[in-house]
Amino acid sequence: MVVNVAFGHTNMDPDCFGSLVFVKKLFPDYVLVRSRLIHPVAYTLYDFFESYFNFIEAVDMERETIENIIVVDTSSSARIQEYLGHIHASNPDITIYDHHPAERCDIFGARRVGFSLGANTSGLGRIARERGIRLESEEATIALTGIYADTGCLIYENVKPLDMEIAAWLLDMGASLKLVKSFLETIKEDEQVRVLNRLLLDVRPVTIQGNEILVSYLELDRQVSGLAAVVDKIAGVKNPDAYFAVFFIPGKNTALVIARSQKSRIDLHELLAPYGGGGHQAAASAKLTVEDGRQFYDNFQAYLERSLAPALCAGDIMSRNVFSINEDRSLLEASKYMEQVNHTGLPVLNGAGELTGFLTLKEIMKGRKNSQMNSPVRSCMIRKVISIPPETTMREIERLFFRHHIGYLPVMRNNELAGIVSRGDYIRSKIGPDFAGGGISGSAETGNAAEE
Repeated sequence: MVVNVAFGHTNMDPDCFGSLVFVKKLFPDYVLVRSRLIHPVAYTLYDFFESYFNFIEAVDMERETIENIIVVDTSSSARIQEYLGHIHASNPDITIYDHHPAERCDIFGARRVGFSLGANTSGLGRIARERGIRLESEEATIALTGIYADTGCLIYENVKPLDMEIAAWLLDMGASLKLVKSFLETIKEDEQVRVLNRLLLDVRPVTIQGNEILVSYLELDRQVSGLAAVVDKIAGVKNPDAYFAVFFIPGKNTALVIARSQKSRIDLHELLAPYGGGGHQAAASAKLTVEDGRQFYDNFQAYLERSLAPALCAGDIMSRNVFSINEDRSLLEASKYMEQVNHTGLPVLNGAGELTGFLTLKEIMKGRKNSQMNSPVRSCMIRKVISIPPETTMREIERLFFRHHIGYLPVMRNNELAGIVSRGDYIRSKIGPDFAGGGISGSAETGNAAEE
């Protein structure tokens, strides 16, 4: 009998199930095949909707002639070997729908449809929406669970506008946020709680290339289900730039690395590739055989020291051509100049070009109220200026902004004003150059006109 089949990667996760919902709608003549492994995060979802999917087992394909295959949520042949090993005397056409980086595709002869999205479900959802397909509320709930699981409920840095559009479309079709939340509540087992408590005591902060990293090492008597959920929980509580958890099972000589990243510059997909790992920029894992877990952990930390990209710092995001004003200018001149350059604050320099203060609209308004507009800037400026060197990391910049309730940080190099970081510069560095926020730093053409 000729059969068309569809399946996802081994250890099926919610995004895999969400993708298969759309496969059922887009390709109704395809039979879905279940992995022998279900990711712990997806257990409840699978139990709830097992009858809907009506899966066959991989071994059931041995008796059939497989004409077409659809693979979702992976482009790696290693992650579908449990299926391919049961396909005999067939030469099927293979189509992949995947949102992982294309360079990892090694499934020979396959046609790949790639999505640059936070969730694979979102890509297939876009195709379904374009074809006018509608979902029942249960189907929409499964799909939304897949999107939320792979995008951190739409807050990971890999999230694209289309992920949000498809999530909203699913809600319009009756997806239940209450059910989605219950499916993604993954710290349920006593063993997970015990591991969580142990890790909270053992997790260690380190600074690598300016990145604030958490690392931990834990030996386990046996494999524990749901470790990824435990790592997610700690990453959410501690809020590091990235977290690398190493688990070692001595009886099996097995090391498991589970990693989470909140920074696009820390690409876990690339970092764990040398260890045979897989996943996304923000979430990845690797499983390997090692003789000595502690030695592996030490070597892995050394690898991170060599491999992590430097964190963004003040020198990377600052505006280099800064509008400033001499301390001998009058408040009236300063007021006119601020209006001319459309800024709300200016660094104040003395005749030697040294930073002596800062002037904002607040000081000018106070001077106007007290009839001091002809007074020199130095008589009214803020004298206690918080400045930073170019090497200051984004984390420290953030702390200074919120600790001192300020909107600017002059950047000093060798006691000279090298640039300035405004809140606008900081936000643009977080969300991209299209952010339209204002700032206090100027352009190269008119940068220091008021110093003369």
